[in-house]
Amino acid sequence: MKKRILCSIISGILLILSFPPFGLGFLAWFALVPLMFAAAGQRARDGFFTGLLAGFVFYVGTVYWVVNSMYFYGGVPVWISVPVMLLLAAYMALYFGAFCVFFSQTGRVGGFAALAFSPAVWVALEYLRAHLLTGFPWILLGYSQTPYLPVIQIADITGVYGISFVIVIVNAAVFLYVKSVMAKEPYRPVREAVVALGILISVFSYGLMRMKQVDADALSWRGINVAAAQGNIDQSVKWDPARQKETTEIYRGLTKEASALGASLIVWPETAAPFFLGEDSPQTEFVRGVARETNSYILAGTLRSDYSMERHGLEYFNSAVLITPGGEFKGRYDKTHLVPFGEYVPLKRFLPFVKKLTAGVGDFSEGPGPVPIKFNGEGIGILICYEAIFPEISRGAVKNGATLLANITNDAWFGRSSAPYQHFDMTVMRSVENRIYTVRSANTGISGFIDPVGRVVKKSGLFQRETLGAEVRLRRGGYTFYTVNGDIFAYGCLALSGLFVLSRLLRRRR
Repeated sequence: MKKRILCSIISGILLILSFPPFGLGFLAWFALVPLMFAAAGQRARDGFFTGLLAGFVFYVGTVYWVVNSMYFYGGVPVWISVPVMLLLAAYMALYFGAFCVFFSQTGRVGGFAALAFSPAVWVALEYLRAHLLTGFPWILLGYSQTPYLPVIQIADITGVYGISFVIVIVNAAVFLYVKSVMAKEPYRPVREAVVALGILISVFSYGLMRMKQVDADALSWRGINVAAAQGNIDQSVKWDPARQKETTEIYRGLTKEASALGASLIVWPETAAPFFLGEDSPQTEFVRGVARETNSYILAGTLRSDYSMERHGLEYFNSAVLITPGGEFKGRYDKTHLVPFGEYVPLKRFLPFVKKLTAGVGDFSEGPGPVPIKFNGEGIGILICYEAIFPEISRGAVKNGATLLANITNDAWFGRSSAPYQHFDMTVMRSVENRIYTVRSANTGISGFIDPVGRVVKKSGLFQRETLGAEVRLRRGGYTFYTVNGDIFAYGCLALSGLFVLSRLLRRRR
C-alpha cells in the first residue's frame, strides 16, 4: 500500500517537472512508469484511487494558479479559492483514475495489450476532458514536448493527441521491460520494446523531414512585418475609468515604436482598450487617431455591445477589431469559447447567487465562430485568451481562410505563476497543427512570434512593457491532414478504448 502511494506521488511530481516553468519534457517519457507499477494487477477500485492520487498531485502542482486568479483579481477569499482549486484538481484527476482502472485490467490480458490499449485509453480520456463540461484541455501530456521540435511535427496529422499517444506507448514499453527484469522472468518483452522504439524513430524521422519541407515552403509565402504591443497594464487598475486615458497613451507609445520598426500590422492584447471601442466617444476617436498617426493597421482587443431583439436588451462581447491606417473599422471577431465563471456564469438561472470573476460589464455572449478578419486579401484568425488551447478554433479559422493566427490575451490573471508559460507553449502547437505563423500579444506577457514548425522566433518577458517586431509569412498552399480532418486520430482511440471495454465486459459475462 505504501509503495503504491509513493509510486503515485513520484509520477505526479515527474509530470509537474515535465511542464513549464521547469520544462523538463524528457521526464514525461518515463514519468508514468511508477504509476503503472502501482496500478498493474490491482483491483479496479484500488487502481482508480492510485491514479486519482497521482493526478491530484500533478494538477495541484500545475493549476495552483487558479488561487492567484480568484484571490488577487476576483476578490474571492482564500478559504473559498483554495477549495475551488482543489476541487478542479480532483475533477481532472478523475481521468487519471479512469486510466489506471483500464491499466489494471490490461495487465491481465498480456503485455502487448498494455502496449496497444494504454495509449489509446489515455488519448480517449484526454479528448473527453477537452470536451466535457465545456472542456478544459489544459496541459495535455503532449504539450510537454513543445521544446523538442522533431517530436511535435506529427501534430499536423494527429494533433497534440498523437504526441500523448507516443509518450504513453514508450512509458508502457519501459514498464513492461523493467517489470520483467525485476521479476526475473525468462521472457523479455522484446517485441513490445521494438514496436515502441520503431514508432519513436518514425515520429522523429517524420519530424525532421517535415521541418525541412515546411521551412522550404514558407520561403515562398508573402512576408509582412508585424508587431505585438505588450502594455503591461496592472489588472487592479485595468478597468478603472480614470485610467483609460493613461492606458491608451501607453498603447499609442508602443504603436509608434512598432511603426518605427516598420510594422504594417500592430497587434494589441485582449481588452487593451478597456471600453466599448467603436462607439462614438473620445476614447474611440483617440484610437482612430493612433492608426492615422502611425499609418498602420491596428488589431485591438476591446469590449463590444449590441442590442439583442431576442433577449430584449444589450449583449456584450469580448472582441477584436481591425482598424485601418485611415482610422476606419474594417472587421471584427467576437470570442466564441467563453471562460466559465470568468466571462459568464453557467446555469445562471439555477445559480443566481454566483457572480463572475471579471470586472466590468455583465455576462458576455458567444460569437458566431472562427471567422477570420479580412486583411489586404488575407485572413487573420483570432484566438482570444484561452481559445488558443482549443485546437478546433484555430483549425476552423484556417479552414475558413486564415493565413495568419493572432492570439490576443490578458494573462495578468495568472500573476508570476506557471500558467503564462504553459499557455504560451500550448499556443505553439496551433502553429504546428495548421502550418501557420502565429503572433501572440499578451497584456503582461508572454508575447511572441511562432513559425509553422513551432519555433519561437521572438519572445517577451513577463510583466515588462515592450514592443516586439518580426517578419511573418502568410501561409499558402494546401491544408494539413489535421486541418482538414480534425481529431480523427482521437476518434480512433475512443473507438479502440470502447472495443477494449466491450471485450472485458463480454469476458466477464462468460
